[in-house]
Amino acid sequence: MTDATKKKMSLSKKIIIAGVGFLVLAIFAGNSSESKKESEPEIQYPANQTVLIDASLLAIDKAQKADNDMKKGNALRERNKTICANMGPLTVEDWIGTVSKIDSNSDGLGILKIEIAKNVYVETWNNAISDSFHNTLIQPSTPLFDAVANLKKGQKVKFSGQFFDDSDTCIYESSLTLDGKVKEPEFIFKFSKVSPL
Repeated sequence: MTDATKKKMSLSKKIIIAGVGFLVLAIFAGNSSESKKESEPEIQYPANQTVLIDASLLAIDKAQKADNDMKKGNALRERNKTICANMGPLTVEDWIGTVSKIDSNSDGLGILKIEIAKNVYVETWNNAISDSFHNTLIQPSTPLFDAVANLKKGQKVKFSGQFFDDSDTCIYESSLTLDGKVKEPEFIFKFSKVSPL
């Protein structure tokens, strides 16, 4: 056997060994990430939150497939009817979501927006004029303000508070357009408690 042949065989062995080693590492890494997923508990949403999420996501799906505004309007009516019939009291406890926005208005009052499902939001008003009836903006020098100020965008949180009754939509939603109301609903909410998960 020539030196050149030996070198080729030696190189082939190294490539095979490296390939097998890489495969073993890949399998180990895959198993490790799967066991991490298994050990993370699945989030259990309160029943009334599930009602709002499911009704909103179904309406979003129907509106995205709709080829005219009448169909979008029908999706919105169906969502509101489902929420009215199944959600229960407007005061809720221990809902779960992800911080989408933390801000303050020109008077230093806190603004909070939480995403409870993709494109479905629970939020304070963002200005004092709109908020004059609902009083959702978070007052400084309160435990709630301090708790919210220490949160970060993208952080998972648990929260409690209340929605507002609306004769047309069952719970008050702030969007000005039909597309906004059905495809990216923003439900106005007065937070009473917010804490990180």
